[in-house]
Amino acid sequence: MDLKNLIRPDSVFFIEKTDRMSVLTELAAKSLALGHVKDPDDFCQAVIERESLMSTGIGLGVAIPHAKLPSIDDFFVATAVLKTPVEWDALDRKPVRVVFLIGGPEGSQGAYLRLLAQIMLVIKNDERLRKLQGAATAEDVIGAMT
Repeated sequence: MDLKNLIRPDSVFFIEKTDRMSVLTELAAKSLALGHVKDPDDFCQAVIERESLMSTGIGLGVAIPHAKLPSIDDFFVATAVLKTPVEWDALDRKPVRVVFLIGGPEGSQGAYLRLLAQIMLVIKNDERLRKLQGAATAEDVIGAMT
């Protein structure tokens, strides 16, 4: 599974929401519209439950909320660049500007970890992270990811 195949123009969004729950709800709805999830409420609830265990705000202005459910057939990534940074209770206490919402099939921890590692390689690169945070188009996001 290659991150480059999962970050597509139709799965990149520019969101104007100003709180974490609104961002998660909008990304879950968009995931339904793309056919990635069958029940956006179920998926959103799973993401929120995961978020309640520990914030997925990993620092550097990035959050990686995720859920794996039996109703999801294949991994997907919905990427959001937030118009206004959102408080996410991140590890570094800084607001989030970019969100990678990951959904996948239950019991696929290895594949999830490989996907997460690919995202981490991108955001740990200062130049790529700056491009990602300043992206104005889906093509800008995809360019920063490759």
